[in-house]
Amino acid sequence: MTNPSAPPPQRWLEVEIEADEELADTISEAIYDHVEGGVAIEQLNDRTGTADRWEDEKATGPIKVRGYLPFDETQEARKLAIEKAIFYLNMVRRISPPTYKVVEQSDWASAWKVAFKPLRIGDRIVIRPSWVSEADFPTRANDVTLLLDPGLAFGTGLHPTTQLCALAVEEQMKPGWRVLDVGSGSGVLSILAARFGAKEVLGVDTDPEADRAGRENAILNGVADVVRIRQGSLADATAEAPFDLVMANILAGVIISMLKGSPSLAEYGPRFLFSGILDTQADDVVAAMQAAGLRLVERKQMSDWVCLVGETA
Repeated sequence: MTNPSAPPPQRWLEVEIEADEELADTISEAIYDHVEGGVAIEQLNDRTGTADRWEDEKATGPIKVRGYLPFDETQEARKLAIEKAIFYLNMVRRISPPTYKVVEQSDWASAWKVAFKPLRIGDRIVIRPSWVSEADFPTRANDVTLLLDPGLAFGTGLHPTTQLCALAVEEQMKPGWRVLDVGSGSGVLSILAARFGAKEVLGVDTDPEADRAGRENAILNGVADVVRIRQGSLADATAEAPFDLVMANILAGVIISMLKGSPSLAEYGPRFLFSGILDTQADDVVAAMQAAGLRLVERKQMSDWVCLVGETA
C-alpha cells in the first residue's frame, strides 16, 4: 500500500538522439553541459562492439545517446540548447532530431546500466562497465581490460578516433615509457598506456569535468600511482618534458593550432599520435606536422576518421 504522505517520485525528461555509432562521442559532448548526471550511449544491436580492423569502412551500427533534464525552470532553455547543438551537427552529418519522454527516478538510474555495454577493441583491449563482472563478459588470458563508469560524455571507446588511438597505443607503447595525453577526457588512453607498461602518464585537459572523470577512472583501474590527470594544455606540460610518447585525440583544428603554437615539438618527445581527424582534414594536419618538424610515419583509418603517427625529423 502506498504511503499517502510520501513525496511523489522524482521525474526526469529523457532526451534521446539516434545516429551512427561513430557520432556517439560527438553528440555526447554536444549535449553534456545541458543534461544532469552525464550521458548514456546504447548500441542498437545484440553484440558488443568490436574494432579489429583498420580498413576504411562504415561504422558498425546505429546508437542512441540519452540524457536527462530536470523538471525545473531550466528545462526549456536546456532543450533549446540541445536542439540548437544537434541542428548544427546535422549540417555536417545526418542526425535524427531529439525525442523526449518522461521517466521516473528509478528508470533513470537503471538506464545507464542498460545503455553502457562492454566493448572489445582489436584482439586484446576490452572496455567494460564497472558493474559488469568478468563472468558476464569473459576475457582472454592476454586481454587488457579497462573499467569505466557510465555517464561520461567523452572517451567511451565507441568513437572510431578513440579506437584508432587505442590500437595505435598498443602498437607503439614500450614498458617504462613516460607518456603525455593531451585532451585526456575520461582518461581512457592514459589508463590504457599505463596498462601497457608506461612508467608515468600525465593527462591534461582544459575541461574541469575531464579532470575529475580522469582521476576517478584512474583510481577505478588501480593506476592512480602511474596516471596523473590535471586541468591544462600542452603548454602546461612543458616543465615535465620530454616524454617518450605524446598523444592527442582531439579535433583537427585544435591539433593544427597546437602544432603551429609550439616553437619546438622536439622538446616534448620523439613520438606523436594525433587522432580526431576526418580524412578530409588529414592532409592539412600532415602539413602542419611537417612545418613543426615532424615526419609522418604511419596513417591509420577507420570509417571517415584518421590517426596519424609522427616522429621528430
